[in-house]
Amino acid sequence: MENTVTNGPEIIGTEVAYDGYFKINKHTIKDGEKEYTREVFERGNSVAGIVHNTVTDKYLFVQQYRPGTDGSMIEIVAGSMDIEGEKAEECLKREVTEEMGYKVDHMNHLRDFYCSPGASSEVCSLFYVEVSEKIGEGGGVDNENIEVVEVDYLGATGTLFWNMDMENDGQMIPPYQLIDAKSIVAVCIVETNRILGDMADVLTQAKMRSL
Repeated sequence: MENTVTNGPEIIGTEVAYDGYFKINKHTIKDGEKEYTREVFERGNSVAGIVHNTVTDKYLFVQQYRPGTDGSMIEIVAGSMDIEGEKAEECLKREVTEEMGYKVDHMNHLRDFYCSPGASSEVCSLFYVEVSEKIGEGGGVDNENIEVVEVDYLGATGTLFWNMDMENDGQMIPPYQLIDAKSIVAVCIVETNRILGDMADVLTQAKMRSL
């Protein structure tokens, strides 16, 4: 990933501290006359996508158990780029089908970002994804147990809203506040673009009325 500052401290030596399901490297860093070590979590890069069903006009999220939180959480679809030579777009299309059961119609790259640069080398490639046709069951692979969550509309601060819960006597479902960084980033980008688009439409209409 570009745009990192190249001057200053640099890695002068690396050894593997742990090699299991993931890997941890121990780096020796030189900063002027000073040397120190840091462990870096090497889990590879990842992809993620905020998915919009253009038929139902709902956003699709996934709910699954996450060992880092020791609980179930709602987040956007995501996965590791662990197939050699596979491009980010191809990886995300596969993840959308595996986890949600949908075929991808359209995708737009939003941005790349480091997930936790103080302790991990992982870079996540984030996309906006449109789907309309379900071609599989979804649910994930291997040990995954994923449920698809349909969201009526998004909040600009990373909040998800459902209109009515018909299985709960038609009561409003409380908004869900996202606690996952990539999902918050995705929702904020999509909502910011929507708000800016609405503002541009209003200004254009106002200008046309003044002519």
